[in-house]
Amino acid sequence: MKSKLMPLVLCWMLCGICVGQWSSPVPVLSGNPYTEGQAIVAGAGDTMWATVVSTAPCRVYACWTTGDTWSQPVELGPPDSNPVFHDPGMGRDASGRLWAAWYKDLDSSGVWAAFRDSAGWHASRVYSSSYAAGPMSFASDAAGNWYLGFATLTPYSSAVYCRHDGDSWLPPQYIAQGMGDPIETNFPAPVLVTRPDSGLWVVYEMDIPSDSGVMLSILQNDTLRWCWYGDGIWPTATADSSGRLWIVQSLLGGYLTQAAMIDDSVEVGNDLVSEYSIGRAYATTDFEGIVWAAWQARVSAWVAVNYSRGGSWSVPEQTSAVTGVPKGIAADANGRVYVLFQTTTGQIYSVYRTSRPGVQELTPDLVADPRIATVVHGVLSLGVGSRQQRGCRAELLDAAGRRVMGLKADANDVRALAPGVYFVRSEPSAVTKVVITR
Repeated sequence: MKSKLMPLVLCWMLCGICVGQWSSPVPVLSGNPYTEGQAIVAGAGDTMWATVVSTAPCRVYACWTTGDTWSQPVELGPPDSNPVFHDPGMGRDASGRLWAAWYKDLDSSGVWAAFRDSAGWHASRVYSSSYAAGPMSFASDAAGNWYLGFATLTPYSSAVYCRHDGDSWLPPQYIAQGMGDPIETNFPAPVLVTRPDSGLWVVYEMDIPSDSGVMLSILQNDTLRWCWYGDGIWPTATADSSGRLWIVQSLLGGYLTQAAMIDDSVEVGNDLVSEYSIGRAYATTDFEGIVWAAWQARVSAWVAVNYSRGGSWSVPEQTSAVTGVPKGIAADANGRVYVLFQTTTGQIYSVYRTSRPGVQELTPDLVADPRIATVVHGVLSLGVGSRQQRGCRAELLDAAGRRVMGLKADANDVRALAPGVYFVRSEPSAVTKVVITR
């Protein structure tokens, strides 16, 4: 037995990976192989939704789970001939309505989007002027406007976005236009992320011969402002509960994963996620503001996950003994973190973390401040301690991780808030649960 265990233990040590508290893998659609991309997003409550593209027959489906089994799939594709679907994306708008998007080839090339209401899913074409590319990315701004990002191929790849006007999608607007003069430059599909005050962050890649980089612009009122550039490829992005943007990208051809932290438009941190990764990483933020990343371990080919609350990243966790490539990561309203991954045979599985990170797993500066009351009657008081003396910020979040109000030292009037469970988040990253009562 010892001789059989040693290679496995040695592999874990070499990759720096520990075994986390993860569920057993569950097939998203039993019995069929899938390809061409998947997406996952949190629905209402503890419901998680996913889109999956099948190959036999070629269709795009949506299904949901609350943990250990997935629902029967519902077809999203419109009823036309020769459907060939690619790179779906999912999102949830400011009203809580679920959306899915994908692009198509052959006789109905272009971009399609579907939303879900009480009558089911409703699909319509967003864009049809030329071939397009994904992965698709949704986001809303603070005013509730709803956006979809993708790439057009005419003939160079350009990053674009469309805005939904309530009834239909407006024509695409350029984020960055591909060109061939003076040098061939392509911009793959962007990642859209909500900014806390107004507008969107737009993260996208710039590809020129023998080089690539990751760019960041801010979109406000259909006006773009470029603000950041970093080395890397295959960027993904997520915002934490303090309103900072995290850009997770691959370096050295996909052999390192790095995370840059942006406050408004300025880089305020840059940390190594993993030096043992290979390929594209995915990122999400849970309701406590913990940022999670999923990536494939280079040596073992397992899907690994680790997390950060503003400082160094945790020790990576092996999510399953099944090898595969990550296809998405998301957290539900209760903080349960899900990962989609695809095996070499094309099967799509999901796993979820069965427990929240405990205090013993976190660094000392992440322990909750004991001076904050856990039950509040009208006034929330923060102690005037070391964090406030250093000028650090604090804010109140609702149970879904949304910012409710900023907090100051000493007394804060919360009588106007609905009773319920809230979370105080103070810099650098301490989180404390409070219950507001009448």
